[in-house]
Amino acid sequence: MSASKEEIASLIVNYFSSIVEKKEVSEDSADSLNVAMDCISEAFGFERDAVSSILDKSTFKGQSLNKLLSSASKSPESGKKDDAQNVEVNIPEEDAETKAKAEDLKIQGNKAMANKEYELAIKKYTEAIDVLPTNAIYYANRAAAHSSLKEYDEAIKDAESAISVDPSYFRGYSRLGFAKYAQGKPEEALEAYKKVLDIEGDNATDAMKRDYESAKKRVEQSLNLEKTAPEQTRDAGANAGQGAGAGGLPDLGSLLGGGLGGLMNNPQLMQAAQKMMSNPGAMQNIQNMMQDPSIRQMAEGFTSGGGTPNLSDLMKNPALRNMAGSLFGGADAPSTEDTPDSETKQ
Repeated sequence: MSASKEEIASLIVNYFSSIVEKKEVSEDSADSLNVAMDCISEAFGFERDAVSSILDKSTFKGQSLNKLLSSASKSPESGKKDDAQNVEVNIPEEDAETKAKAEDLKIQGNKAMANKEYELAIKKYTEAIDVLPTNAIYYANRAAAHSSLKEYDEAIKDAESAISVDPSYFRGYSRLGFAKYAQGKPEEALEAYKKVLDIEGDNATDAMKRDYESAKKRVEQSLNLEKTAPEQTRDAGANAGQGAGAGGLPDLGSLLGGGLGGLMNNPQLMQAAQKMMSNPGAMQNIQNMMQDPSIRQMAEGFTSGGGTPNLSDLMKNPALRNMAGSLFGGADAPSTEDTPDSETKQ
């Protein structure tokens, strides 16, 4: 039974690891070998700490590369040398040089990534792509560097290029899923991570499965929020004449009655807070309001464990009433259509 690609890659990682542990090379060379081991394990979808386990179960039966080569050297050699000398390598010299140059640039990029020099890594991967644009790994690696700089639009372009070059290369979809998730697009991230699992099948690692489950959970949370929003709207309309405060404001007693925990668990309040945080005008109003000594004193007492403030006293303060109107869409609150888009496009 022949060895799998994962087993062969694990054998190489194990060999490099033994060299580093025995300090048989310089520190700079050891750093390069560590980068190489990370790249090999990442490319073949296994964790470095799982190498021993993989080799124990492999056709190598836990033997190291040195032992295997030593055993092979003791095998009968008669009649093989002549055959070996007659083997022709059908790789054009210029192609071999091109691949070697591109691989060297990739290794430089990987080392820059390990040192968190992401701009340099992008430069080296770009040079590798210029030399050999048909290697999907270079695009996927550059996508990782862009994501490290939070340049998610560029990361998506590179991930899609990797997929275009090699649709069977799972790393392209993995990079795409990460960037989509970071952009707040869990549905698209889930689709990309699902493709990773489809490609890898039984070889899918725990990390791949965790990425998929994380995106799936975020999608489920988004769906639950969409379901609860209409229900909250209906409940608010039904109680408008009963529990609403003056000026069309919601019943703040029901919001504050549960203390800080009740506030944080109230979907209506959290949704309103998210709306407020995206509105620069509302944030400026709050900053101005906090200059009011009475409001500042009330906030300090509340956060220091002084208990829930008296609601009737709260609503006598015009600044606080204006803030509540902005939060919950009272009669004087501007509509969302009038709010400028403050999102920074990347």
